[in-house]
Amino acid sequence: MVSHGKAWEDSKVNHLHTLRISVEYAAALKSRPGPKGRRSSRVLGATPDESFVQSGQRPNGLPHQLRGEMNKLFQCEPVFLEKILRNSVDYKPPKKKRVNLHMPDLSIAVDDVYREMIRRNNDLRFHPAFKRRWAPAVCRLLELKWLHEKEMKKQSRQDPQ
Repeated sequence: MVSHGKAWEDSKVNHLHTLRISVEYAAALKSRPGPKGRRSSRVLGATPDESFVQSGQRPNGLPHQLRGEMNKLFQCEPVFLEKILRNSVDYKPPKKKRVNLHMPDLSIAVDDVYREMIRRNNDLRFHPAFKRRWAPAVCRLLELKWLHEKEMKKQSRQDPQ
C-alpha cells in the first residue's frame, strides 16, 4: 500500500498549513474503517532494547489521513485525474472545515498536475479546482477523487453483474 513517509509529518522541517476541506469529506475520512494513524512507535527491525522506541505521540487522526490521501492523489494516473476534472467542471464545494497539519509545500506538485492537465485538455485551464493557490487546489482534487470513488461504489451496488 502506498502511503506517505514520516518526512511529510516532520514539524521541524515542514510548515504548518491550513487546508479547508468539505465537512462531508472530513466526515467520510473519519468514518472509514481501519486504523487512523501509525501503528508502532518502534523503529523497524530487530531492536535489542528500548532505545529504538521513538518519542512522542504517533501521527493520527484527520491530519494523518489527509497526508495519506494527498500522497495517493499524486500517485494517480493523469488519465484518471483528467476524467474526474472533466466530469466536475461546475463543482462547488459545500461548507468547509479547517484542518491544520504539518506537511511539505505541494505547490510544485500541483503545478505539475495543472500543466499535465492543460497539455491533455486545454479546456481544463479554467477549471475551478485550479483557480486559487496550491492548498485549495489539493483540497478540491481530493474531494473530486472522493466523490468519483463514491459514485463508482454506488454504481457497482446498483449493477451487480
